[in-house]
Amino acid sequence: MRATRVRKILFSQNPPADFEKSPYAGFAKLYNVKIDFHKFFQVEEVSLNDFRKQTISMSDYTAIIMTSKNAVDHFFRIVNGLNIKIPESVRYFCANAVVASYLQKYTVLRKKAKFPEDGSYKKLVEEIAAYSSDVFLLPAAMDSSINQLIKLLDEQKINYTKAEVFKISFPDMKKKIDIYSYDIIIFFSPYGIQNLLQSYPDFKQGNITIGAFGTSVIAAAQEAGLQVQIIAPTIEHSSIFSALDKHLQKTNTRQR
Repeated sequence: MRATRVRKILFSQNPPADFEKSPYAGFAKLYNVKIDFHKFFQVEEVSLNDFRKQTISMSDYTAIIMTSKNAVDHFFRIVNGLNIKIPESVRYFCANAVVASYLQKYTVLRKKAKFPEDGSYKKLVEEIAAYSSDVFLLPAAMDSSINQLIKLLDEQKINYTKAEVFKISFPDMKKKIDIYSYDIIIFFSPYGIQNLLQSYPDFKQGNITIGAFGTSVIAAAQEAGLQVQIIAPTIEHSSIFSALDKHLQKTNTRQR
């Protein structure tokens, strides 16, 4: 028996510039589904003056931990804006291969950035712990979204300082969308999970299928008590599209 047909999918991110030319349009037509986009959080700048107040001196640090593209963008926005010199000897540790590759947009690495093959914070901290003599800087937002990483760093007694380089604001999603009108909701950031619970404090998953891309997102969803049925990346599914396609093959008839 075919599972209940999927009619509406919510991607918790901004819409593509041209939907009709994007992979989403073809996907919507193939399975006859409606696709909506709503970002569950907004990234805001930390001013150069506010960063100065944190009294961060780059000469104190021998390694930098990058958890996201946002962290990379805003760290180098501040570094360049304040003409801060980063020693060439600094080591970079990245949350995953995507962040490690993105880092090269801003700097030529004398040493290859280190990152866990499985993209998990657990493996990342294991990599970091091997360099116990280093002093680490963690550019991030000053909120709870990376608590999993903070907890692991603290457990391993890693010598690190958290530097606020961007802020996160959370719109009230309850005023924007009817969350229960969606059959599938796909999350790409722990911030999205955080605001799901903040906007809908009495949220019940029920028959809603939850998808998550990235180990930190999966962990945040599971910690929130959500059942995650669509997962990527995995050995079988490198992209969320591949995992979603497999799911829809069980629920929807492909359109010819």
